[in-house]
Amino acid sequence: MSGYLDLGHCLVHWKDYGGSGQPIVMVHGLGGSVASWDVIGPRLTAQGRVTALDLPGFGLSPPGKDWSLETQVQAISGFISEVGHPAVLVGSSLGALLCEMVASQHPELLAALVLISPATPPRLPDPNIDWQMARRLLINSAPGVGPVMARRMVRSLSPRQLIYQSLERITHKTGRVPLHVIESLVDLAEKRSHLPWAADAMPKTGQAIRRLFLRRWRFVAMIRAVKAPTLVVQGVADPIVSSQSVEWLCSLRPDWSLVQMEDTGHTPQIDAPMRLLGVVQPWLEANLKHEINGSLTWAHAIRSR
Repeated sequence: MSGYLDLGHCLVHWKDYGGSGQPIVMVHGLGGSVASWDVIGPRLTAQGRVTALDLPGFGLSPPGKDWSLETQVQAISGFISEVGHPAVLVGSSLGALLCEMVASQHPELLAALVLISPATPPRLPDPNIDWQMARRLLINSAPGVGPVMARRMVRSLSPRQLIYQSLERITHKTGRVPLHVIESLVDLAEKRSHLPWAADAMPKTGQAIRRLFLRRWRFVAMIRAVKAPTLVVQGVADPIVSSQSVEWLCSLRPDWSLVQMEDTGHTPQIDAPMRLLGVVQPWLEANLKHEINGSLTWAHAIRSR
């Protein structure tokens, strides 16, 4: 089931994968959507009630008041407050960074964190950085340049071409991505091609990420403030987030668990989902309490699609 949830300060599109008990909330990465979780979402229902949201301005969610990371954090926190807490937050890339921010600011909302390829400030010099990818990301997040390039790309490529180009960057082996996921992504790209704000989402959010990374001390303080048990998973072949950066992140928190997966890239949830589940599910079973303190609240302001 999917629908819309009015959080008061913003409206978000979300998907309910089913299950019961422990709330599990999944947060996609930059340029992603709830479709990112269509393979592992239904399978995680063995561990709890699984939902995912489109961040404001992404997927089918209209944008919030601005493109700041704080606005995205407010949306995630509000969503958790509606669907039930303490929740397990599962985030990918940008989504993982936002989950870290939620965990540091609202520890009462979280039971555990699962961070997949978390967006992390680069540590230079770094022999593992894909400089061609880094250059593309920097240009795309440049003020004034990024939105122009995004609009030009949408005009020059079909939705299917856009999706396959994106999958070439974020997956290790595009041929392993299930066809039904690809078709969902193409359908979404077609819908987003008609949304006036879509071209601003990635570059303006990228600018917000860059502003945070330039204040490294704030990032470090945020990581050290996280109280929830945390699992970090990264694909060894990730061209976007360097393994050296993720290892540095985990050096700040030696109590966190780090698993580096061979033969996968930035998004193991779509190109190595069963192996990812083989890491995540046992960790959840070992780290979650069997009883949830307090009552779970579920959304009432839902408009079904």
